[in-house]
Amino acid sequence: MNQQRQSKRLDPMSTRNTDWFWDEAAEGRLSIQKCGNCGAMHHPPRPICPECHSAERVPTPMSGRGTIYSFMRVSYPPPIGFDEPPIVALVDLEEGGIRLITNIVDATLEELVNDAPVVVDFEKTASGKSLPVFRLAGKAGAA
Repeated sequence: MNQQRQSKRLDPMSTRNTDWFWDEAAEGRLSIQKCGNCGAMHHPPRPICPECHSAERVPTPMSGRGTIYSFMRVSYPPPIGFDEPPIVALVDLEEGGIRLITNIVDATLEELVNDAPVVVDFEKTASGKSLPVFRLAGKAGAA
C-alpha cells in the first residue's frame, strides 16, 4: 500500500458503533464487523448482528482486494472536499458477501469496467483521519 495521501476531504462520521472501523483504517487496515456468535460478516458496522441479534462484534481484517461492481462520477452538486469530481464505486470484497461504497482513486472513468480488480489504499482527510479508498490492481503503486 502507498503512503497515505492527504486530501481536503471531510472527516467520516464516527459513532460508538463505527469508531473501531476508523481506528483500523488509521492503522492501514481494512476490517469488517464479524458476529462473535454466528460468524456472519456485516458492513456498515451496527450495534447488533441482524442474523442472530448478538451484540458480540469482532473486527476482522480483510485482504483489501476486490472487484468493482458498479461505479459513477459525482459531479453535481460539486462535492465538498474534492479538487475534481470523485469516482464513487460499489466494491465487492474478495472475501465474498461484503460490498463497500468507496472511491476509486488514480483512475479515469475510461479505465474502469465492472469486475475490474481493485486493491485498498488509504487517504487522509483534511484533519488527518484515514479513509479506505481503492485503486485498480494493475496500476503502478497498487499492492
